Amino acid sequence: MRLFTCLLLAVFVIGFGWMQQYSAPLYEGDVYYLEDPQATLGIDEVMAHRWTRDALSPVNMGYSQSMFWFYLPLPERMVGSKMLHVLEIDFPTIDRLEFFHVNGAGQIVNHVLTGTDFPFSTRAIWDDDWVFPLDKVQPGDRVYLRAATSNSLQMPIRLYEHEAFLQQDMFSLLFWGAFYGVVLIMAGYSFLNGLVIRDRMYLYYGGYVVMSALTSAALNGHAFAYLWPDAPAVNEVSLTVFTCLVISFGTAFTLEYLDFVRKRTRERFIGYAFIAAAFVTACAALLLNRDLSFWAAVEIVLFSAVMFVFGALAVLRGHYLGWYFLAGWSVFLLGAGMFGLNVLGFLPFNVVTVHSKEVGAAFEIIMLSLGMAAIYNHEKEERYRIDSSILGMNQRLQRRLNLIDGKSGVLAIPRLEKHVQDIRNLDRRVHQEMGRLLVVAVQVLDKATGRPDYIAQGDCLRGLFNSRVTVFPFNTQREGLQGEVTVLLFPLHNKFEAEPILERIEGWRLSLGDQYDLHFGYAISHLTEKYEVDYIDESLHYLEEAIQRHAVAYSIDDTLGFAARQQVA
Repeated sequence: MRLFTCLLLAVFVIGFGWMQQYSAPLYEGDVYYLEDPQATLGIDEVMAHRWTRDALSPVNMGYSQSMFWFYLPLPERMVGSKMLHVLEIDFPTIDRLEFFHVNGAGQIVNHVLTGTDFPFSTRAIWDDDWVFPLDKVQPGDRVYLRAATSNSLQMPIRLYEHEAFLQQDMFSLLFWGAFYGVVLIMAGYSFLNGLVIRDRMYLYYGGYVVMSALTSAALNGHAFAYLWPDAPAVNEVSLTVFTCLVISFGTAFTLEYLDFVRKRTRERFIGYAFIAAAFVTACAALLLNRDLSFWAAVEIVLFSAVMFVFGALAVLRGHYLGWYFLAGWSVFLLGAGMFGLNVLGFLPFNVVTVHSKEVGAAFEIIMLSLGMAAIYNHEKEERYRIDSSILGMNQRLQRRLNLIDGKSGVLAIPRLEKHVQDIRNLDRRVHQEMGRLLVVAVQVLDKATGRPDYIAQGDCLRGLFNSRVTVFPFNTQREGLQGEVTVLLFPLHNKFEAEPILERIEGWRLSLGDQYDLHFGYAISHLTEKYEVDYIDESLHYLEEAIQRHAVAYSIDDTLGFAARQQVA
């Protein structure tokens, strides 16, 4: 699997590298910058400013609340060219951006005011990045840019011939269309799995995948372009909210995927802390209508590091999904962390840092999907092992039981205490491997005498032994519950498997006729995480309650639809 993981990661890296050949290199000339902390400078003052080489601009300006002016003289190769050129700024999350094309005489040839604070229609050329036309460049022409944003400010500037720009834009749209298509298909598949088998882990994973896609769309300008082009206020908070939801769904999925919810208290509470922090940040962004992506970026960097440690812990404790998580999820977390550090200004702007989140997300989706398949195979093997164990115990009990005594017609039933340790051992084993166990205590009463009926109990047991369930018949002397009681054990993959079983037990009452009453109480082990809880005793207690209430069944578990149909005997 490790070789396959390395090969798969290499394919994604090569794919992004191949796509990069259609992008022009960053502007090869000098770009100068001037910081305007009070935002008081106008275009005339900036044009009169003496630009020196001391003011060469880095691509990544980091986080700053200042306004920045940028100046770049256009290269000689563009002068007199009959080809239309365009200037692209490959960083879609700039709040306010002004473009000035000034000729040699100091006249403004073209002026565009745009940014994410304005509707998408204010852009000079429709594109998810910032693209401005440069028509008929003459000697002495230059460009001034004025930019400010509430998050990290980066100015990766490229110059294209118009035809070359259209070609790279076509490849870019095809790539992103394929990326979002694969992500949404995997999310839909996970949601359907979660709804069919009623396992919240798949729902968390589907939510995480969708939020990852929306976060990528917000970062790359696609969400603003296609989802809310006329709603800058929505775009203002979208990146913060989607990033926080990635943290929330990703943490919830990790806790379920690595069994931290049931077995690792410390890791569980660390995960809950991340979910709470992300929820508070998202709510603050919505209520204040402010871009808090700086804090979201800090949270996702910390989240990346902690989840990586969780994956390593899972591998060390021998969890069968540990390597899938560490290979898939951790590559994504590493990519998200690299991108977060790039946004924070600690890593440079290049193809690796800019697209690390997409490489990690695509790789992680495939690896975790393989992990989902491993879950199915693992549970299938566990179910077979548990069924074999239950069948062996069932056969041993059958050999020790004499259901009908030929002379007296009386059941010879061992006492409860004789088998309680076997039951608890089975309970603990099933609880550790599958997490759920349905325990049902059944008793058949003669309506005329109000006492347990041996013959009817024997008929009931014959039917029970023909089913794929472990059956323990006992003679108990509990106060309020005298005589023969049958205890049934059902291993479950999820709690909803209990409902048809309970319906089947209820149906046995009809086969007994009008002379007898059947009562049962049931408990489901997943209601508590403590192994020492005696589910057998719980089911016997609920059986007592059912008899006292003259009901067919009783339990405190009201999460099943069956509980709402409990009938009076």
